Amino acid sequence: MPLQIRPGKLSDAAAIAEIYLSAFNNNAISLLAFPRDNPASYNWWYDSIIEEFADPHAHFLCIYDSPTPTPSSPPSQSPIIAFAKWTDADTPTQNSAMPMPKWPEGGDHEIAELFFGTLARKHGEVMGGRRHWFLEALATRPEWQGKGAAGMLMRWGLKRVDEEGTEAYLEASPHGKPVYEHFGFREVDRLVLGLEGQGEGVLGEREFVECFMVRDVGKERGIDLSI
Repeated sequence: MPLQIRPGKLSDAAAIAEIYLSAFNNNAISLLAFPRDNPASYNWWYDSIIEEFADPHAHFLCIYDSPTPTPSSPPSQSPIIAFAKWTDADTPTQNSAMPMPKWPEGGDHEIAELFFGTLARKHGEVMGGRRHWFLEALATRPEWQGKGAAGMLMRWGLKRVDEEGTEAYLEASPHGKPVYEHFGFREVDRLVLGLEGQGEGVLGEREFVECFMVRDVGKERGIDLSI
């Protein structure tokens, strides 16, 4: 059956946390900050997601595989396979000034503080307080990747971006960068972190790269969002 999209609910928090941890299981920073063999990592994500649902600017979206509905199992209750969090942001500089959260026990607090702190600061620097939409998170269960879920989540946000005539912002890995370029984003800067003695013991990586990307106002012209 075709994939379907719906707004996220508080009851999805457990699945969203699990999807994040499985989708980013090949991400050196994520593995260092949130060790997968540590229950505190899941608890940290679950609690953070519950808190973020209270933000009126946060929009959680979920994708599910639509089975033949039955009275006891309507499609909206089908297990979700992907999620995204879009945020309509007016003042990212405020976010960049917020203190970092208390990281889960057992993780590398120093690398988490450096990486996520730099992301928040760079977000504020790039967008400069301008109204925009921020794709804060997008993740798909590994077995469902490449089957169209991510594109649906992208199009949901970009439809609102184009309706409002605003910019959009996100952070991406070099591997994911071409996908976002297809949707009209361009790289404006990048972060390169050396991982000697840290990531080398996780995935054998010597450095970690994150790309900062912006989609300009009016970029919908010539972009086929149906793909």
